[in-house]
Amino acid sequence: MKQLLILIFIFLILSGCDWKKNDKNQSEFESTTDFKIETELKAKDTTVVYWETGFDTIQNVQDIYIGNDKHRLEIKSYSLNDSSIVNINDNFKEIYHDCASQIILTNKKDTILKAILNKRIFKDSLNSEFYRRCVLSTVEYDGIRSNRLFFKGGLFVPDTDRVFGNEFAIFYRTEKKNQIESWNYEDLGL
Repeated sequence: MKQLLILIFIFLILSGCDWKKNDKNQSEFESTTDFKIETELKAKDTTVVYWETGFDTIQNVQDIYIGNDKHRLEIKSYSLNDSSIVNINDNFKEIYHDCASQIILTNKKDTILKAILNKRIFKDSLNSEFYRRCVLSTVEYDGIRSNRLFFKGGLFVPDTDRVFGNEFAIFYRTEKKNQIESWNYEDLGL
């Protein structure tokens, strides 16, 4: 019996040493693996900034006169919340939402003009890098002459001081109805 206890004790000691040896190898493996993973993550670590989701619709309604007729002009500006603008700068990635504005001109119950504006309308007039990163920010009514409604617009790159202003007109009658002309692009950056 005494010999059996000694054999069991020796077996436990030997198996315990072998277990600790395996544990040590496993710990070394885990430490090496963790270090490699941390190093890879640090090399690829990217800070991602998402622009706040915009749920507000900015609406401007005013009465304008065309001849002696009173018309209602409504401008609605809103975020598309589409995450379509992505700017990557080294390990810094910014994701923004494009915006749009809807212009509606009515006379009593008749809709004279209904147009949706976004930055694509001004693409040919803007620098390609600015266009890729910009957002249509403002559309303001400026007046009416002959068969066109005149507006002032603003395009900007979020979180920068890159801002361009422009003027544009929308034809509301004749065969050019809904056509847009733009001009006078001005860098308003601070």
